[in-house]
Amino acid sequence: MKNAILFMMLFFLAVEVAAQNEAETFLPLAPKPVRTDLPIVYFDADNRLLMKAFYPEYYSSDYLIAREIRWVNRNDSSFIAVWDSLKYDILGLITDYSGIAWQENSIRIGLMKYLRTNLLYDPPCFPLEGIRRDNYIEATPTGMHQLFDLIKLLAGRNLMQYELPGNENDPISLHPLMEKSAFRFDVLALTLAMACAEQIIPPDSLEEITRSASWKRHNPGWEIYQNHFRFSWVLTPEEPLLFYLSREPYDSPLVGLTRVPRPPRRNIAAQDSRKLIKMSAGGGRLGFSVAKTPTGLLEVIDVDSLGMAYANGLMPGDLIKRVNGEIVRNARDLMGKILDKLDTEGIYMIIVREGRENGLLFIPYEEQY
Repeated sequence: MKNAILFMMLFFLAVEVAAQNEAETFLPLAPKPVRTDLPIVYFDADNRLLMKAFYPEYYSSDYLIAREIRWVNRNDSSFIAVWDSLKYDILGLITDYSGIAWQENSIRIGLMKYLRTNLLYDPPCFPLEGIRRDNYIEATPTGMHQLFDLIKLLAGRNLMQYELPGNENDPISLHPLMEKSAFRFDVLALTLAMACAEQIIPPDSLEEITRSASWKRHNPGWEIYQNHFRFSWVLTPEEPLLFYLSREPYDSPLVGLTRVPRPPRRNIAAQDSRKLIKMSAGGGRLGFSVAKTPTGLLEVIDVDSLGMAYANGLMPGDLIKRVNGEIVRNARDLMGKILDKLDTEGIYMIIVREGRENGLLFIPYEEQY
């Protein structure tokens, strides 16, 4: 009898210990503390004005635009799900590895079926289906490659916090490596994005991404990153990108290496029939000069550093392809299209820089933020 009682006591004790261990084993993990220094990222499929600006010949009616918006809404669920599961990690890593505090409380990223490039920093845009140029469509990356492009977009957006009002004279915002080009700003964004992606994307997948033809096509500064940033600018929360950038002299060999060749100022008298037109539209606010090239495009010859064009990223050597979705025939036509929209919807230019198409959004500087 005593043995039976002792057995029962041991049995119930064992059950209680097992239950306690099980409870301890499956207790939910404490949630990560919420960071208040990160922006909220929204994805918006309704980008009618940008769609018309990029593809006026393709989106000739509101029906076609509405159809494409419905397509995005039907096909963005997996993309959004991946973002929702990783957003705090991605934004936290970008912030820690850049050392740059977010001034934007929220970021609206336009999701589009087609875009002329794999991503756009300003305004932030991202294609889900393809990179469309005229009659040629290149399929956008999927899976981890698509995630990396999103990380790079947000990395570039983080660097752009220095362009917000109040930072115009900050030494970082004036640093030559922050100049908008495929071999400077884009390489800085790539350096930051790589540091973050290495913590999120498996190494074999990351290697597959960077070996792809699509990657090399859309990241012309990859070799510069490989040779001059990858092992020299090793980003950590203790030594973020801001640490290296603030210590890089303005006249360093790295700055010289990444300089975009500037076309020499032309002797106007020796330019045959080409005529230089000073763009003083809008009360002299724009501040840039153009000349017509043999290809029919208008080339930016000079940019006033105090004008709106400079503030919105226009650079000498840029070829103006479209303004608000329309081809410009000459300097007078360009001026008319600019004046027509300057103080209402703003101006969206598609320009060719270093052989790549880029989008520039022109709005009066005081209205940008």
